[in-house]
Amino acid sequence: MKIQRSMVRGIAVLGAAASAGVMAPTVGSAAPAQDTGSRSSETANVQTAPTAARGVNAVACLRYGGTTRGCAGFAARGEILTVCDTRGDNRKVYGQLYYRGKVVTLLDRNGAKKPCYAVNLSIREGHRVYVRVGVQGLGWSGWVRGVA
Repeated sequence: MKIQRSMVRGIAVLGAAASAGVMAPTVGSAAPAQDTGSRSSETANVQTAPTAARGVNAVACLRYGGTTRGCAGFAARGEILTVCDTRGDNRKVYGQLYYRGKVVTLLDRNGAKKPCYAVNLSIREGHRVYVRVGVQGLGWSGWVRGVA
């Protein structure tokens, strides 16, 4: 897996959502089950994500104790999944993207330091995707629906 840090533009989108306290609505019964243990999991190449700031159509943030601990977002243009740790509390922050029975998981490997991490995926346009964020020891946000 080749890892590079995403550009500052990706941070701006998710950081703005986190600082504004934006909590995306959870998806109804069409969302994947919260337990993804039975689904296949895949990895992808992590790359620089210059388009992460444009076209973000799904953002999930996890708040705990009145503080946003992490956010994950999906940008349809370029099919970019971005994950940001927003709190320097030594907890790992994961972003997950679910589509067509697959789950892609991405870890923000540098903690709360900037920049965020992103993965460039290849998803056909028009497919429904679901994004959520998880914080070690605190659990997962609800799934937020987007479209590739």
